[in-house]
Amino acid sequence: MRPILLPDPPTLSTGVPEIFEQGGSQNVVRRAVVIGNGFPGSENQCIGLARALGLAQNHLLYRVTRPKGGINEWLHWLPVGFHKKLDFILRHLYLYSRLMLGSKQSKYIASENGGSVGLSSILEADVKSIVSMARDTYEKDGPLVVIACGRDTVSIASSIRRLASENVFVVQIQHPRSHLNRFDMVITPRHDYYPLSLEAQEQVPRFMRGWITPREPPQDHVVLTTGALHGIDYATLRKSASAWHDEFAALPKPLVVVNVGWPRRNCRYGANLAKQLTDALLSVLDSCGSVRIALSYRTPEKVSRVIFKELGDNPKVFIWNGQEPNPYMGHLAWGDAFVVTADSVSLISEACSTGKPVYVIGADHCKWKIADFHKSLRERGVVRPFTGFEDMSESWSYPPLNDTAEAAMRVRSALAARGWSLRS
Repeated sequence: MRPILLPDPPTLSTGVPEIFEQGGSQNVVRRAVVIGNGFPGSENQCIGLARALGLAQNHLLYRVTRPKGGINEWLHWLPVGFHKKLDFILRHLYLYSRLMLGSKQSKYIASENGGSVGLSSILEADVKSIVSMARDTYEKDGPLVVIACGRDTVSIASSIRRLASENVFVVQIQHPRSHLNRFDMVITPRHDYYPLSLEAQEQVPRFMRGWITPREPPQDHVVLTTGALHGIDYATLRKSASAWHDEFAALPKPLVVVNVGWPRRNCRYGANLAKQLTDALLSVLDSCGSVRIALSYRTPEKVSRVIFKELGDNPKVFIWNGQEPNPYMGHLAWGDAFVVTADSVSLISEACSTGKPVYVIGADHCKWKIADFHKSLRERGVVRPFTGFEDMSESWSYPPLNDTAEAAMRVRSALAARGWSLRS
């Protein structure tokens, strides 16, 4: 995925970002704050929703950061606030031990960022500063929409809503695994509620059911989507088609785009799936004009090694090596068909927003709610399994997934119920 460009820090003159220095009615929403966790898959969902709300140019990205390096890589299961405090203590113990032991090496290795809360170019997600901005600029600039995504953002977003409920509308993307009434709206995939289904209840021992969330049906302010939110729509595809014209227009058709993700807890695989993928691609190569393969920066080496070995020298195949510029948007715009590994809800959701043929490989490796996600797409005729027996020149279509636009409509309705409106 493309890296996200961060906005400039707040201006020194007023302490308020320049994009917010506009007058307006207290009932008109003209700005947003995005709270991310450093992962493109999460932050792109927030930015996609902000764009669908017409706030693409009027939002600031704040980020919840964790200490990195050394023992910190084993502490990501902790609540982020406690993790930072623990890192602060361990760093000082480490420095003290270095002073006391002289040349002897302490077992604790300091974090990469020295325990700082963020890089200088990133606005650290601080509840106090965001709440102060929402309150102090409310009369001048109106309400503030706060959009957050990811486990580490839950406590920040809910605290902002608790402290400035009259000035903000807080949207939490993905199920927060906590009290949903702490947010004005929760937007989450339908498969997050898979634990409530009869099929899931049969899979879970009775004594464990009380520990699995969610435990109750979605409330009125919970919006269920089919897949992940994103910023891909007809307008962005047209713009990308123009931007990547010189790169893709002359390629033999049909152009088949292959997106490879990485194994996850509920969708585990290894070199075996890579071999299955390359064998299937070799089988359909006669019906392809050209094939472009994009590996994720997190794709395991054992997977990428098989792909390069089997297809690296094929004249019809191009494998993107990770260097900039990232051709992802060009692939979405110019691809005639897509093959996507089953692990990534985001990659599949974005491919399905094009309305073009999408084939999924590796769904049999998935379980629990990810398996339910794939089942729902197959039942809607949005995706088909990739077997190696397909004619890739065959064109088929479906109503494109439009979760982001539908979620934005629900946000607009909720704002209207409060007496607020989005700037037209």
